[in-house]
Amino acid sequence: MSRKRVPDLLTFSRGAIALAILGLVPVGPQALRSVLLLLLLGWTTDMLDGRIARRVDKGPSWIGEHDFHFDMAMVLASAIYLVWWGLVPRGLGIWYLAVGVPLSLLTARWGGEFLKFKSFTMLIAFPWVFVPFIVAYFYDRTMAYAGLLWMVGALIVDWRRFLGVVGDFLSGAKAFLHR
Repeated sequence: MSRKRVPDLLTFSRGAIALAILGLVPVGPQALRSVLLLLLLGWTTDMLDGRIARRVDKGPSWIGEHDFHFDMAMVLASAIYLVWWGLVPRGLGIWYLAVGVPLSLLTARWGGEFLKFKSFTMLIAFPWVFVPFIVAYFYDRTMAYAGLLWMVGALIVDWRRFLGVVGDFLSGAKAFLHR
């Protein structure tokens, strides 16, 4: 396998992780630890794919250009799992997803530019990135602490990327507000 395919495989793996999380829905709440481990794996691949792509001087591909979509599929899958099993207040979760997902899709369709869609979707998805680990605090403290340690480690290792993500969000929000 070519080293230049590794970043795309890492990005694509988040789509597979999203499907795996959805596949755990029938297992029930006892699959929470597996869902959390899959999320940590997914966020780790998210940190690695861009770094490796730059290191092997890989140009953009369709998969690489849709990195954000793969990320959001993973976030949505975990939100569906949590709402399905009532690990978050079911009524609030259903309402949030029933309103947020269509609004995000409408922004993608009619928002004009990708940065607006990305910023709006980040705003909608932001709580769902952290909620699985907050839920874990009540059901599996070891995984809650593992998630917290992972997040702190990710910030230390990749602070510049974090600032870039925040910058993208702010740029997109500014563009969205200045229609």
